[in-house]
Amino acid sequence: MNEVSRVDIILVHRFFSTLLRDEVAKDALISIASRTFETQASVEKEGSALGSSILRLMACSRDKDILGRHAGLRYEYADLFLNAGSNPVFPYESVHRGKAPVVQQQAVFDLRAKLRAFGVHVDPEFRDLEDHIAVELDLCAHLLEQGDMDGYASFLSETLLPWGQLFCEQLASCAQDPWYRELGLACGAFLDCAHLALEAPDAAGDCAALAEGLRQAAFPFGASLILPGAIDAREDREIPTHCYTCGALCGMTAKVKDGILTGVAGLQGDPKSGGRLCPKGGASPKHVYSAYRLKTPLIRENGRFRKAGWDEALDLVASRLASVPEGKLAYFRGNDFANFVHEAFFEHLGCPKGTHRTMCDNSSRMANEHNLNDKRPWINYDESDYIILFGNNELATSYGQRKTAAFKKALDRGAKLVVFDPRKSETAAKATEWLAIVPGTDGAAAMGMAYVIITEDLYDKRFVADWTTGFEQFRARVVGEEDGVARTPEWAEAICGIPAETLARVAREFAGAGAKGVLSWTGLAQTPNAHWATAAIQALNGLCGTFDAPGGPSLPFKRKLGSAWRDGQKKPEKKAAPKVDSFGLWSGWSPANFEDQVRDGRIRALFSYWADPVLTWGNSESVARGLEKLDFCVTVDAFMCNTALYSDVVLPDSTWLEQQQVKPDWLYEAFLSYFAEVVPPMYDSWPMYRIIEGLAQRMGVTDAVPWKNMEEAFANQMRDLPWSFEELREKGFILTDAAEYHKYRKWESINPPAGYGSSGSSRTGKYNFLNPVSAEKGVDPLPDFKSIEQDLLPDAEYPFLFGNIRLLQHEHCSTFNNYQLMKLRKTNTLLINTADAAKHGISSGDLVQLSSPWGVTRIKADVTDDIRPGVLAAAGGYGHVRGLEGDPKYPDMGGVNVPGALMPPNRTESTGGTPLLKYIKTRVERAA
Repeated sequence: MNEVSRVDIILVHRFFSTLLRDEVAKDALISIASRTFETQASVEKEGSALGSSILRLMACSRDKDILGRHAGLRYEYADLFLNAGSNPVFPYESVHRGKAPVVQQQAVFDLRAKLRAFGVHVDPEFRDLEDHIAVELDLCAHLLEQGDMDGYASFLSETLLPWGQLFCEQLASCAQDPWYRELGLACGAFLDCAHLALEAPDAAGDCAALAEGLRQAAFPFGASLILPGAIDAREDREIPTHCYTCGALCGMTAKVKDGILTGVAGLQGDPKSGGRLCPKGGASPKHVYSAYRLKTPLIRENGRFRKAGWDEALDLVASRLASVPEGKLAYFRGNDFANFVHEAFFEHLGCPKGTHRTMCDNSSRMANEHNLNDKRPWINYDESDYIILFGNNELATSYGQRKTAAFKKALDRGAKLVVFDPRKSETAAKATEWLAIVPGTDGAAAMGMAYVIITEDLYDKRFVADWTTGFEQFRARVVGEEDGVARTPEWAEAICGIPAETLARVAREFAGAGAKGVLSWTGLAQTPNAHWATAAIQALNGLCGTFDAPGGPSLPFKRKLGSAWRDGQKKPEKKAAPKVDSFGLWSGWSPANFEDQVRDGRIRALFSYWADPVLTWGNSESVARGLEKLDFCVTVDAFMCNTALYSDVVLPDSTWLEQQQVKPDWLYEAFLSYFAEVVPPMYDSWPMYRIIEGLAQRMGVTDAVPWKNMEEAFANQMRDLPWSFEELREKGFILTDAAEYHKYRKWESINPPAGYGSSGSSRTGKYNFLNPVSAEKGVDPLPDFKSIEQDLLPDAEYPFLFGNIRLLQHEHCSTFNNYQLMKLRKTNTLLINTADAAKHGISSGDLVQLSSPWGVTRIKADVTDDIRPGVLAAAGGYGHVRGLEGDPKYPDMGGVNVPGALMPPNRTESTGGTPLLKYIKTRVERAA
């Protein structure tokens, strides 16, 4: 390579680096479209791949409306490089070398070693990753400038060329705009040309005209991304933290090498994990390093997105939020990371607030939180003899690996497990007895068992007398004195499909067992009559005195944190928010009714934080119609969720591994958990507290984030406790209170004492068979089976009942851009009973059409004996139209949002506003 060729090739390296590092600058586009550039560059050798692509690139740069052309390329850049589109490109060596959409892999360590050997580093102001195509192109230019021909030849041939060509092919195939297609082809041709020029100097002639065109047209090259000076590798670290993939919040040890998270393990001694992690926790590095991450704020224009800076995005959001009438801006918190910050801000604005509870199990909570002291008192399996689970799949959805381990040990030592579930779940498959109950009839089964325990005098009389209220009213209903209908096992059998003799036997066995407990959760909560069914199931614990007893549901208690606002800092004034909805036992905002709320003006704008309403709130088409009618919508997420496509502004949140928080928690013991900032925020993402800080400053709510940093806020929260924030950060967790049985005797109440919290409170300080809040509100206060509304019941046209189910490998809708987890469960299928399938001519693998009165969808069938006849099921969380599920490069990964297609719109159960994800009448047939 002669001197002239070397200088030309340097320019061309810089040219492609400039165009690929960011969206194309307007003056760069004008330069390429200029006649000066064409006059020089068009003398390229006729028919050369590089010359032909450059000529085509020039042609598609020209437009009478150059501003419009530039805007179109900004939209295309966001689609391709910022993950706004369905077919993105990945300009990273890690992705192409590893053949998976995961960044920050071995390629980065190899590149850093080469940078150190060359005595350089990447400009820290570059907001993208080090193994970016633009960085490596600039490194080539730098090596040529330094005259390091051996280093250049080695790096180009062995590092950049192999993966760079794959990237260029990907860009050319994924681009919708011909400009980016030709850019990919031209860059690929240049890499070939540069490689050939190492051995055949004449090959560099293909670059000469392009280089001269760049000179003559004064192309605006970007500054070099390579700076002098090597940076030493950072020290390897093991950081105690906690997993936030699901609500289990298990202790985790993060392993960090040179600032990159390389692996995770359980945190020894942690009371939630017991030193173990589930597959979701183990895959968390692939969450933070998913190639589908949002990188920068996005603003929607003309139905498409473009890149925006934080100042522009926050200015727009603040001005639009300020224009929304008070009480009409809805704020939904799907994620509660450091939620005290954003809740204070939106409470000051008087926003109706939605949380996960309304979408998950509010119906059940209204029973447990008023009858007991908590939404979900977990069974302590350490000494269990007899376990009854209603629709609870402990082995796939258990909150805490320590609890799962204890559950497995109980089964191994011979504890009896009875599972009521229409599906033979992973847990039901391990049960002593699987009882395939009719969906929505769990309350009848529980009442039939209560009848046996009461009438045969098997209940714990001392506990009932000393620690319960409402027993006589409950007994009167059970035996039929109240309404003439005795809730006998025979009565229950006709409703739930479980033989009366089985219900009676299980009731006697349960009452006679030593360490025992019964539990239910969302398997019931998302059905029309869940509230009373949950109460009936917990009544079995109440009758047998199992609360806080060995093998029974433990009463939660956890230390309360103090205020983060101290030393003259004043928390913003909380303004009254309107109650958007009013249900039998709860008033607030149920997003399941979103379309109606927007239509009648109760909601005018939405701020959605890690929620994805389109995928999770109910009927997807209904929610989408509501979003389209809003005045303004903001989404904060780390990925381009379905709802982001309807948003005016999309703000990239940092993942939970890139920010920190302190949480009080409980699992038999009470303890404090620390969530560490394991790695700094990637790209130009911000943690939610910083987003709120930016909005608060613009909207005059500066008290919302008054701290120098979040460590100050956490230290303030712990100031009244005997432990310091520094101690917690060092250890990762601090046990505050030991586990105890029968704590209520010491407390002299079923509620925890001052300084401790749980999610509910019993007004009487005892377990209430008769719900005092229900009695006040005119809702039937006693446990029972409640008939389901006629229009929801299966009928001749829609004879099946569909229910949404959970998977061990995924968490709601938040893990579907994690390549490691998607490899484990790539898609979902429709579970259908063997006899039902035969009747309808359906075989496993067939595409079937599911219909309800409210929608239709298609999915592949999975024929099995492990589900009750007349019942259908599919795993939820699937159905993203962006990211890994929407990417045509991975056609085997992606599934169907079945309940979103089939659910009745603007419809919930009656007490807490919970959507009916597990009770949808349907029809199934082979698809044409």
